[in-house]
Order: sequence, then C-alpha cells, then structure tokens
Amino acid sequence: MASSPERAGTEGDGDQKQGSGAITVTFFTTGTVQIRPQMRSQPISNQWVLGRRLRSFFDRGWTDPLPIGVFLVSHPDGPILFDTGESPRRNEPGFVPGWLPINLLARTTISREDGVVAQLRSRGIEPSALQAVVISHLHGDHAGGLQELVAAAPDVPVYVSREHWDFVTGTNSLHAKTQGFDRSHWPANFKPRFLEPLGGPVGPWKQSAKITADGRVLAVDTPGHVPGHISVIVQGDGDGGRGTTYLLAGDATYGTDFLDREEPDGINDDPKTALKSLMLIKEFARETELVVLPSHDAAVERLLKDRVVYKPKP
Repeated sequence: MASSPERAGTEGDGDQKQGSGAITVTFFTTGTVQIRPQMRSQPISNQWVLGRRLRSFFDRGWTDPLPIGVFLVSHPDGPILFDTGESPRRNEPGFVPGWLPINLLARTTISREDGVVAQLRSRGIEPSALQAVVISHLHGDHAGGLQELVAAAPDVPVYVSREHWDFVTGTNSLHAKTQGFDRSHWPANFKPRFLEPLGGPVGPWKQSAKITADGRVLAVDTPGHVPGHISVIVQGDGDGGRGTTYLLAGDATYGTDFLDREEPDGINDDPKTALKSLMLIKEFARETELVVLPSHDAAVERLLKDRVVYKPKP
C-alpha cells in the first residue's frame, strides 16, 4: 500500500495556529481506507438502490488509499472537532466481525498513533479543551474515535442531528451493525446532544443549526448518504480581513469531481435525496466563494492549503 498522509495536518486561512483567536480549519486523517470505486459514485440514472449496491459489491477494483478525514475548527470560544475518524482498534482481531459486508467493501490501515486523541495531543490540544464535537453521521469511519475521545473528555458535548439519531437507534441493532452502525463501539450510555435548526437560513438551506454563538460555525442538512447526515459551514478568517467560507462535507460527496458530475455515492438507500444535497451544495457554491472539503477526498489537503474555491460547472 502506498504511504498514507495520516500524520500530516493541513491548515487553511493563513496557517494560523489553534488558540490564536482566529477561526481556521485544520485537517488530519485517522489512517486510510481503500474502497470499491463504485462505492464513491454512480450516475443518478441508476436509481435502483439494490442495483447500485450490487455494483459496489461486485466491483473487483480498489481505490488508492483515501484519507479518513477529521476537521479541527479553531474558534475564540474553543476548538471544535468535526467527526472523530476511525477507531485505532479497527484492525484488532474481532473488532469488526468477519461476516459484516464492510469487509468486502473496505480495507482500512490505521495504527494506535493515528487515533483522534493521540493526534489532538500531538498538536498540543487536550480533548477536554474542545468546545464541542460534531458528528456528520455515526458510521465507524466518522464516529469510531468517540469511545476513546469521550473517555478522555467526558464533559465535552457531542452533537448529531436528531433525525440521524432517531434513524440509527430506531433500527434493529443487528441490522444497524450491517449498515455500519455498531453500537457496541459507542461510549457507555452514549447520549449525544441534538443540533436544533434554530439558526435561520443560510444560502439555499432554509434552516441551519448554530454550533457557535456567533453563528460562524453552523450545521446544515445534507441527507442521502444516510438519513440525518449533516455538513458544517465555517466562515473563517483570512489575510487582509478577507475570510474563506468552508463546507466540511462529510460523506455528502466523496470528491468535488463527483459533485460536478452530480453523482451520489453508490452505497446509500436514497440516491434521489443524496442528489438533492449535492445540488444544494452546488447552489451554495454559485453564490458564495466556497472551499468544499469532503472527508475522503485525496485532494482535500491541497484544497485546504491553497484555499481552492469550488466553481460548479454549468
């Protein structure tokens, strides 16, 4: 396997450091993952959910190693973590039962040093210093670090969308596990807080949820990959007083090239809703200079470092 970027970190908005009072975004990865190419995107003309899934399962190829991305947002009120990445225990025998479909679809490389707690501390940030943890959705590669993180910082609030929580907890635990939601890997008695849509409209979204009191970090609904999936918008600081707006996309899209082609991922239960989320992101990018940062895009470090504005193709 090619060398992975998991120890690298990339900052936007002038490379200002955490704790400077500036609102900036830092990216790091908790290991890497290879997936079937058909999982990343399929044309929306293929709307049959089972057919899209079968194309993914019978795809014999593998992508290059992709980042399992985590974003750290600096803010005057304290840093905010968007997703926690994969668990550093991911490759321990028995941690992921051998019968789960994910074993046919993904190959993960992660070490203990790649875990989110170790990486925060390597950057001089104690988990207890976090203002909040925001989870795009509870798949293991986005929420796998929660157990370790909550153990290190039990008083830091963890936020998900109410819709997503109701979806996951309303599903039979065995079925949820086959869908990538393994509750046995959650913190004991895990009870997140909910992002409430009280922040008013932003761009094409009719409602949003404030994460910070100043409204410069907020969540918007981007469902489709799973019900209740959310993305985070960050209105950052920049050189000369000109800030950069970032959209931390989670798994709403696997890359800006797929966003351009309006191709949702190939493994979700609702490609029509996933497409609507892509269209909202593109509409936002037409009216705002926006840097779009998907969690599993191999180009994300460059996009963040160079503050590459996404310009939707007609």
